[in-house]
Amino acid sequence: MQNASVFRSFSAPPNAATEESRAAALTRARTLIPLLRSKAGDGDRDARLSPIVMDAMRSAGLFRLLQPQRYGGPELEPESFFMIQAALAEGDMSAGWLQGVMGVLAFHLALFDERAQDDVWGEDPDALLACSYMPTGKATPVGGGFRLSGRWGFASGSDYCDWLMLAGSVSAETAETEVGAPGAPPDLRVFLVPRADALVHDNWDTTGLRGTGSQDVTVEGIFVPEHRTHRHVDRFLGTSPGLAINTAPLYRLPLPQLLFRTITMPAVGALRGFLDAFLDHSRARVAVTGQAVARDPVAQLIVAEVEASLDEITAMMGRNFARLTDYARRGEQAPIPQRMVYRLQATMAAERCTLLAARLFKACGASGLAKSHPFGRYLTDIAAARQHAANQSEAQGRALGALMLGVGVEDTVL
Repeated sequence: MQNASVFRSFSAPPNAATEESRAAALTRARTLIPLLRSKAGDGDRDARLSPIVMDAMRSAGLFRLLQPQRYGGPELEPESFFMIQAALAEGDMSAGWLQGVMGVLAFHLALFDERAQDDVWGEDPDALLACSYMPTGKATPVGGGFRLSGRWGFASGSDYCDWLMLAGSVSAETAETEVGAPGAPPDLRVFLVPRADALVHDNWDTTGLRGTGSQDVTVEGIFVPEHRTHRHVDRFLGTSPGLAINTAPLYRLPLPQLLFRTITMPAVGALRGFLDAFLDHSRARVAVTGQAVARDPVAQLIVAEVEASLDEITAMMGRNFARLTDYARRGEQAPIPQRMVYRLQATMAAERCTLLAARLFKACGASGLAKSHPFGRYLTDIAAARQHAANQSEAQGRALGALMLGVGVEDTVL
């Protein structure tokens, strides 16, 4: 049973132009799957995605799907964006990961001041962004902006980007803004930095997602103009300056809801690729016992459970974004408890994919160990995604549970 990655519309009424745009983007993505499979070994070997794959995804416009129309982007709805990311991950999870985590930054840049958007896309609408949202940077206010220093980890795709988004806090001692006043919350921001101003460290050496090239990056005392910063509080309150020009309901969606899905959906796509590879491998295979694998009840059960789980996870994702989009169209934000549920559902998906992938690998038997098969890569890549800080479903579950039990929690990453 092969999955056709059929799009389902959970929100807006059908629109011919939108349907054509999403179908064309999906077709371009699925056309690349054989290339991604053939180059996945290169990514593992080099600890960065093959430049041939990066160029192919860039040429197909797959990093621009959430880019505002004023810069030539299609402003695709989130469900389609994530289904395309999952489709790419069927071929190579590292490729799907980079398309998602770099592509979602087009959405984030749309929330910045118009001048920052022009700085990046004014001359090159195809410019690529990478990020590290670890708030390890330290910024000191100076005339017209900030001096930023720090080292950040896990900047996926930093070998190929043109700009970086790096998170940090403004020094409270010298900040003059209200959020920097004594006793106020830290002034957390994301700083937009040219790739040329940063040092990318060649230190990505892992057992999974090797092709993502998620290197450390360093900047030392660089000047960042005020307009190239985005305040955490503006993002949370829906008062981002970019909303003055990017008025589509898309950009009223809570950014963290997209960020969580970008690190979950690659695991969903990779599990689909794993399942399809297992089915192709096992239909005619005979185990060492002499029994046809297709008649093995263990194999039968796990493939059925994977199929059902993938359908459930995908449907849940579509439903949640439909509800979030309905709020955005009304100029409203979804209630915090509801967003906490959606976040937990996203992070739980990574855990489920990891457990299902382990059982599927076990059903491969000894043949699963062969490097000529993709099973080991699927397993380690999915497990690597589960290790991401945002995929720690236990922490998200405790936060929601505490709220439900009447324990006050301060949570803005929603």
